[in-house]
Amino acid sequence: MYETKFCKVKYLQKHNAIFCQWKQFCKGDDYKNPFEYGLKLIHEKNATVWITDTTNGFENDSEDTIWLFESFMPKIIESSCDTIVFIIKKDSFLKDEIDGQTKGLSQYFSVKQIEELEDLQII
Repeated sequence: MYETKFCKVKYLQKHNAIFCQWKQFCKGDDYKNPFEYGLKLIHEKNATVWITDTTNGFENDSEDTIWLFESFMPKIIESSCDTIVFIIKKDSFLKDEIDGQTKGLSQYFSVKQIEELEDLQII
């Protein structure tokens, strides 16, 4: 498991998933390192699902967004991951951003939005 004051990343065996739970705003290495750790777990566990909990999420720094799409996404597209799940409340201020990401990521993955981790059982 990887945990800082900004993020927690762990493997959920029950779902063969990487669970990335954001705690507060961060940028730079504090933003990138959880993703890199999660990618390492994907390879170690042959995980097929990436879950991002946006409950305490935030709008990304523009440089981190560029890094995410140009550097990280090509790596995860080539991995065993085939499903992306966002935990997001219907009234979240991030809803429009996550809807946009859902649309873009749907070219490469099955993408779902749920309100709580427990809802993952219905996918």
